[in-house]
Amino acid sequence: MTSLLKSNNVLTVIISIIIVFILLLSSSFFRVLNKSIQNKYYHVKSEIVGLTANPHIIIVEIDDKSFSEVGRFPFPRSAYAIFLENIKKYKPAVVAFDILFLDPSSEQEDKIFIKSISDARNIVLWSALNNKWEIQTPYSGIKSWSYTTGYLPPNIESSNNTVYSFTPAIRDSEGRIYEHFSLEIMRSFYKYLYEDSWDGYGSYKGWFYNFSPNISYPLASKGSNEILINFIPPENFTRISFADVYNESALRKLSKDIDITDAIILIGPAAEGLKDEFFTPNGIEYGVNVHANILNTLLTREYAMYFDSQLEWILIFFLVILSVSVNLSPSNRVLVFSNIGIVAVFWFIFPISILLGTNLILNFPSEIIFSLLLAFTSANIVKYLIEDTNKRKLNQALSEYVWENIADEILLEHGKVNLDGQEKNLVCFFSDIEWFTSLSEKLSPGELVTFLREYLSVMTSIIMDKEWHVDKFEWDAIMALWGAFTEHSNADYISACRAALLQKEALDTVNQKWERKLGSRIKARMWIHGGSAIIGNIGAIWKKMEFTALWDNINLASRLEWVNKFYGTYVCVSEVVQFAAKDFYEFRYLDTITVKWKDIPVKIYELLWEKGCLIDTQIQIIDSFMMAIELYNERNFSDAFDVFSSLAQQWDTPSKSYMVRCETYITAPPWEDWDWIYNMTEK
Repeated sequence: MTSLLKSNNVLTVIISIIIVFILLLSSSFFRVLNKSIQNKYYHVKSEIVGLTANPHIIIVEIDDKSFSEVGRFPFPRSAYAIFLENIKKYKPAVVAFDILFLDPSSEQEDKIFIKSISDARNIVLWSALNNKWEIQTPYSGIKSWSYTTGYLPPNIESSNNTVYSFTPAIRDSEGRIYEHFSLEIMRSFYKYLYEDSWDGYGSYKGWFYNFSPNISYPLASKGSNEILINFIPPENFTRISFADVYNESALRKLSKDIDITDAIILIGPAAEGLKDEFFTPNGIEYGVNVHANILNTLLTREYAMYFDSQLEWILIFFLVILSVSVNLSPSNRVLVFSNIGIVAVFWFIFPISILLGTNLILNFPSEIIFSLLLAFTSANIVKYLIEDTNKRKLNQALSEYVWENIADEILLEHGKVNLDGQEKNLVCFFSDIEWFTSLSEKLSPGELVTFLREYLSVMTSIIMDKEWHVDKFEWDAIMALWGAFTEHSNADYISACRAALLQKEALDTVNQKWERKLGSRIKARMWIHGGSAIIGNIGAIWKKMEFTALWDNINLASRLEWVNKFYGTYVCVSEVVQFAAKDFYEFRYLDTITVKWKDIPVKIYELLWEKGCLIDTQIQIIDSFMMAIELYNERNFSDAFDVFSSLAQQWDTPSKSYMVRCETYITAPPWEDWDWIYNMTEK
């Protein structure tokens, strides 16, 4: 299995299958997005292509003007009779009412209305489809031979309550076939134009609804039972007010500008509050506009159809395979240019070509978009995991020889090592084991190696936990740097002091095992100093490289480490360290010295413990020591000797060093311009 996963081809197929499976599972989520994109499709296509309305379609709106001139809605049925009487003079092909006449009105009103319908003989009324899937036809008083009828509602998409299509024909609960209102209008229209029009019902077959022996309407997709509506803006249609037809003189004027002859007249509500509104890709539209768009789609033959869904999923699958394969490529150049090309083709060129060159609508536009995002993301995650696994293996091997951060730097730079030095402010740490040479003689070579490995492991763990860089080991000696790979701040000094105290504590763990074999407890001397240094890779190109720090402060720090031996201390720091960390740790001033071959004096301090953690005895010793230092600086060497002597009896080791110095100065006082700086004569 592992060997199979190493193959990019196998990985590509597996990842692609998983992505497509995720897309299929998310179909309900994507459905809403797809409908939003399809809405945009209608709008953009209308803006760019400029779809026009068939001039035979005229919308008669029952609007606010109609209310003011005709009366309150619903109008008396005699008003519709007047409307029909006026308009039939101009010989329209069909008059279709987007109004229900399910119940009788007054006897006189109905008589007038029924006669007007009977005289017109080109009237289409609509039927209601109730919740029980029953068709409710106009009331029985209207003679059925005088009109045709069709059920009205378009299809409403459940995900966003938007109209996109209509169903050409349905069966009611008793199995009777009813065609849609718009198709009945088309039958009446063709019958008017071609008197031998076919009067039967259509049938579904494959991609089409066979409306008549000579006319077929493409369905939204193969095997579906809906026809998509190719929406255009409502202002593209010819629209007049019901009031202007109701008023004979107003209609006479209108007829000079609008050709009513052979037209399809659609009458319907178009005013707020009449509850005949639908969400469409054009926004909210009145029902009469929806039917006008259906008729326009059928008359102009600008049919919209869905792309073959199976073919589209195959396209998505191969798109995912292509994208995953590209993103698993090790070449960054291939990765960048290929992704740009894929996005350009499948997010822009292909959709625009479909939009402008065909009437096809993509079923899954959001799946196409997200498939590329998922392919890019998942392939790069897998690629990262594979590379990260390999990198960790190499890093683990490199880290045995160089610090982990250096190994990371080498791997990130693909093996290139920068040989240029960089000046940085660093904190430098040196330590070694007291009397190590004598102690090592008590161990066999194997034991010595084991001891050093255990000791250095304990110390190194503490150093690296505090984000130090262990620069090198020289037998028992450790050189470490702080700030080599980070921005320098006072926090470096604080953490450095903490690490030194932790190492001092950790010696107890080492002593538990080795004290008996060595014959004494192990004690490590440590020194911390800070300052500017040159840091970088030093060595012979392609032969041997070492990442280290150089310059005067590093040299000074290495020499100051020896100061512990002279004063009998175990953790000493320079003045710069004490100044930065004095609010967090207790220090004791020791001396101002110059090391061998250096002229610049350095104040040195002993690092004691965390702030506020000294016991009373320690505080008393420090206070007495500082009093003795004042006597010493005042050249009162006799009194200073007495205090240092008293402290030495309490095992204060720095006081022993000062005792020897005071004895010397009592017999041979320093010169008159003495600067109190002690010159170390050993390296």
